[in-house]
Amino acid sequence: STRKESSAASDVYKRQLRNGATIAEAMAPALSPLETGVIRAAENGGQIAAGFAHLEKWYSSQAKARDAALHALAYPLLIAHAAAIIPAVVGGITSDSGVLQPLLLNLGGLWFILVSLYALSRFILGAARRIPALDALVSAVPWLGPAWRNSGLARWAAVMHFHIMSGQLLSGAFAEAGTASQRPRLNAASQRLSALTLSGQPAGPTMIDEPAFPEGVALHFASAEEAGMLDTECAGLADRALHDATVSMQRAGEWLPRIIYIAAMIFAAWQVLKMGR
Repeated sequence: STRKESSAASDVYKRQLRNGATIAEAMAPALSPLETGVIRAAENGGQIAAGFAHLEKWYSSQAKARDAALHALAYPLLIAHAAAIIPAVVGGITSDSGVLQPLLLNLGGLWFILVSLYALSRFILGAARRIPALDALVSAVPWLGPAWRNSGLARWAAVMHFHIMSGQLLSGAFAEAGTASQRPRLNAASQRLSALTLSGQPAGPTMIDEPAFPEGVALHFASAEEAGMLDTECAGLADRALHDATVSMQRAGEWLPRIIYIAAMIFAAWQVLKMGR
């Protein structure tokens, strides 16, 4: 079934390309805002290979951070399951009331908590891509905020870089980069700068006053714009932003297991206290 769906999708892409659509247009339904922005800009500038190479680096860095976090989660999750299983088994044996029911209750409660936390986090992060107040809230979380901010900036910088490199209008670059950032505050600031540059005004001075942009990024962008070196600056910014996003995602991945470990130890202590009653 999956193979048939993939074959059908491939046929659709080929038919659209034969009809004159660009790669970005043909694949648009299956692309994220980042992929759409990078591929469209890279294709227009004749840099499609470089665009796909940048996307490969982006997804590779995300995969490494995710794998490291999942590996580190194994031990605290083991502690949590042990805390659910051992008291149920010991209590069932010593009270002659049976093991199965308390075991299922403990494991069911644990899994319900874990699934609920996962679903809640997915919901909040998804909503933070659309709601400025939640964007600000997630950005302020000590261990998660840097990863959230740097990831959004990395997406923004990648699309901006390929637009500048392909010689497209700065107004279009800001509009596409803002959408690709998937951060509402950064997107709103970018759309304001898009309208500003469309009217012929420079972006730099206003960009410095936009709190959605890091001060260093805005200052370097303004200097490069004034010196006519935006292509060089945006290329460097894309690389720096990708590096910063990778490092911050790895750090967030290190904190998550620690938080789960503390919660697992609290759960274990609670189970021990229940056994002593």
